[in-house]
Amino acid sequence: MADSSLSRSTTVGEDQQALELTDTDSSVTKDRAFSSIDLGKLLHKIDLRFLPVLSVLYLLSFLCRGTIGNAKTFGLSKNLHLTDKEYALALTVFFFSYALFDVPANMILKKLRPSIWLPSVMVATSIVMTLTGIVQSGGGLIAARFFLGLVEAGLFPGVTYCISCWYCRNEAHMAGAFAGLLAYGLHYMDGVGGLEGWRWIMIIEGLLTFVVAVPSYFLVQDYPHTAKFLTAEERAFVEYRLRHDGEKAHSGAEMPETSEEIDAENDAADTKPRLSYLKDILLDYRIYLHIVIFWGIACPLYSISLFLPTIILNLGYTSAKANLLTHVYWHLIVAYFSDKFQKRAIFVLVSCCIMIVGFIIAAAAPVSMPSLSYAGVFIAASGVYPGFPGMVAWCSNNLLGYKRVLGVGMQVGVGSFGGAMAMNFYRPQDAPQYVLGHCINIMFVSLAMIAIGILYWDYSCENRIRDRLTDEDIAKMGKTEEELRALGEKSPYFRYLM
Repeated sequence: MADSSLSRSTTVGEDQQALELTDTDSSVTKDRAFSSIDLGKLLHKIDLRFLPVLSVLYLLSFLCRGTIGNAKTFGLSKNLHLTDKEYALALTVFFFSYALFDVPANMILKKLRPSIWLPSVMVATSIVMTLTGIVQSGGGLIAARFFLGLVEAGLFPGVTYCISCWYCRNEAHMAGAFAGLLAYGLHYMDGVGGLEGWRWIMIIEGLLTFVVAVPSYFLVQDYPHTAKFLTAEERAFVEYRLRHDGEKAHSGAEMPETSEEIDAENDAADTKPRLSYLKDILLDYRIYLHIVIFWGIACPLYSISLFLPTIILNLGYTSAKANLLTHVYWHLIVAYFSDKFQKRAIFVLVSCCIMIVGFIIAAAAPVSMPSLSYAGVFIAASGVYPGFPGMVAWCSNNLLGYKRVLGVGMQVGVGSFGGAMAMNFYRPQDAPQYVLGHCINIMFVSLAMIAIGILYWDYSCENRIRDRLTDEDIAKMGKTEEELRALGEKSPYFRYLM
């Protein structure tokens, strides 16, 4: 989400004499080639053409994967005669196919273009989702969930990567989803056409996804350099500021004079063999720390989104209220301030602390006080929803080029196994308090907090080392400006976002 107060007011003025790059504003401004561009107006133009359609696709994607939890409270298990093991397997199998296809999906995205790949993912999702509404057995449900994970794997990492191709690091923070409200309304169709309410939840959500996916072929934007709604100078400026996003000002910087020179610089950026990027990702210990953080937030996220309706129902609330109470809105506020102050770690850490407090309250609440148990789960959810997009954004912000494509895919892919684990946290025999599930979530969140601390310290140390480098030190490396920038996040000019 672009920050309206920090970046929008910036105008590229004629009085600027050189490249302006600071730790508090990574936006690139330039006095000659881009003197006529108003950065605020440009970002608003991009917002209107780029964000709405991706936001809707992402919301529908998360709705489709999480709606099974709502459907269960409206009779899915009863109608299909599911055993507890079959239901748990139906939840778990989604994440295995989802996790295995994340990295290949992002590689396909680079080949096909976002405007082709992302809508196609959602069309396939809509078909699988609609067909889920007519399954007649536990085996059919398990198969449908497997294929749902397979087709849906390309959406979330793809959207994350696309946002990084348009917005600088202080302007990108994604939102969550709202499955509960729609499920609440659709359950009233119980009996219509001879179908149970839970089937209509699946069918209508699948059809809704299809209705949105088809026009998105014409609405999803590819990359700045191909955007027809931007002028030639605007395209060059967006590409240039993204190219230098995260860099520290240095006196030896060579500034291109025209959009043609900038385009040439961009074309020469990613000349490294693709297999080398894959090797870099697999050997990068920071990626694995980000995966631990992903697990620490994904486990509570999926266990809450898929089991919260059942947990709340067991506490004595009605099915309708169980779905209405799954709403958490305030993560939008967290996203705004995370972008405004250009901080990720502290906001993710605070989210983890909120989760810990919530799960402790839920686990310690006596059976005689179900409202206290619900309050704990609600507090935990208040930490989960803003923490998840911030955690993904943090990893993406600190990778560049094709390594970002693979890195985000690997983080989301391997991290999604946390969802598979989370499907087994809340066992039926632990109802209604689910102490074991709450305690396991506390453990994973605690591991995430440790990983956050390690990464923050590591990024800080690396930034300080690079801050001490002089132009003479950089010159001794024996590399040209182009070669130094081709190093990506390992360039001496790059500063990690913390």
